[in-house]
Amino acid sequence: MKRVIGQARAARVLAEWVEKDRIPHALLFLGTSGTGAVAAALEFVQALHCRAEGAVACGRCPSCQKVAHLNHPDNTLLFPFSRRVKEDDMQAALLEVWQSPYRYPLPGDNENIAIDRVRQMQRQFAHSAFAGGWRTALVLHAEQMRAEAANAMLKTLEEPPDRSLIILVASPKDALLPTIVSRCQFVKFPALLPADIRTALAAQGVDETAADFIARTCGGDFRRAMDMTEGRVADRQDRAFRFLDALLWGQDERTFEALAKLDRQEALEILEGVEVWLRDALLLQCGLPDQIANAAQVDNVGRLAEVFDLDHLTATVKKIESLREMNHRNVNINLGLISFWQRIRSF
Repeated sequence: MKRVIGQARAARVLAEWVEKDRIPHALLFLGTSGTGAVAAALEFVQALHCRAEGAVACGRCPSCQKVAHLNHPDNTLLFPFSRRVKEDDMQAALLEVWQSPYRYPLPGDNENIAIDRVRQMQRQFAHSAFAGGWRTALVLHAEQMRAEAANAMLKTLEEPPDRSLIILVASPKDALLPTIVSRCQFVKFPALLPADIRTALAAQGVDETAADFIARTCGGDFRRAMDMTEGRVADRQDRAFRFLDALLWGQDERTFEALAKLDRQEALEILEGVEVWLRDALLLQCGLPDQIANAAQVDNVGRLAEVFDLDHLTATVKKIESLREMNHRNVNINLGLISFWQRIRSF
């Protein structure tokens, strides 16, 4: 699969299904857009409609072009939208998904896949394939289907037409109806390997040092890895260490004033960097200095390792998670930062 990063096992399974023409009627791709589940689903659908030989879409034949431009008569793409979105805006958003499967804007929590879209797909499935091949439907962020839409989808999964395929892509399996899950065959997309992310970033022109750092710290999520490339990694980590330095060893009055004035978004970015420093401190304590991300500042990692034992590291990470939760609930994060500082000073 040309645009899928890593995920060799999943790619091999999908290629074998195409080569042997033994494709299940319903698939559930489990993984976030940052692990390649969306990218793989897009390419797999394109491969089924491709007129060239082989298990991989050529990307050049008229059928491949129609799928990519969302005008293939035998393919449907479903995506969560607000009811107020205009048709032109919807089409533009779906094209962006095809063009950039690791970077397209994610749907909001209040956006969903409505039943009228599912019924539109079902009408397509009720007829023979226009091009004489497969009829396909791709449901992205399937966990955001409305209940009535999911129940309508179930009817098609229970009685699938010949040469038809529905691919649902979702992150948390338990967010889908158990009856839907039971009718699908899983393809799992775990977190990406650092080596795969490092190679992909290098191919985009990211310098070796930054690519190595990002690959180690993005959690196997290429969406997050690319977000990290937009800011200067070294500067962000320096800022995060200065933040920790102030919390641990800074003057009380100046630290209190700085925390009270810190911008919400900047605070969240700093806390991401803080987690990397704490991870490095733990690795150093475990005798794994070759795996730390801030390798150029091993002395500072050592200073932190002397302060944070395992219990303190665990408590600090939990506090950072609680700060993120405060942000989600729109609570004053600056008060939380001051509490965070007081907890660290108590060590």
